[in-house]
Amino acid sequence: MSKKEQRVWQYVMANRKASVKEIAEACDVTPAFVAHLLSKIGTPESVWRNTDNGAGEWNAAEEAPPEPKSTRETMLNTAKVLTCGDRNKSYGPPHDNLSDCAALWEAYLNTNLRCLRRDNDDGWKVKLTSEDVAWMMVLTKMARSFQSGFHFDNYVDASAYSAIAGECREIVWEEER
Repeated sequence: MSKKEQRVWQYVMANRKASVKEIAEACDVTPAFVAHLLSKIGTPESVWRNTDNGAGEWNAAEEAPPEPKSTRETMLNTAKVLTCGDRNKSYGPPHDNLSDCAALWEAYLNTNLRCLRRDNDDGWKVKLTSEDVAWMMVLTKMARSFQSGFHFDNYVDASAYSAIAGECREIVWEEER
């Protein structure tokens, strides 16, 4: 990620209700550049701007978010906002969604690769869990980070998927107790 992009993202995180024009002026970039960066956010605008009357944990009307102290903190804060907001409403809880993904990946891998784990009756089977899917998504983000340049979202997403992997493990652990 360029220094210019980082300035914009940090400003947006601290000033979620700022207009494109305000962001552009504050960060010394063009409004088109800001609009392009904002178009990369997959979360509904009402959630990341926190104008949805309390769907997120932090409410801009009540208090300003703490100023990030480092790129690492900015990435983790962004991951928290994106994954703890409206995503459950759109896609369901991560464990459920990733379990569905695991079932689809298993079906695909068992049909096309016929490998990995030996099943007593049916030969080789793939068996994936929601946690496996979350970790594989971390690997996807890691592979993307190998490309040239610095892409902030790969690190944000990887940290979010890592936290989701832990949540999935906790759910399964609780179910097995």
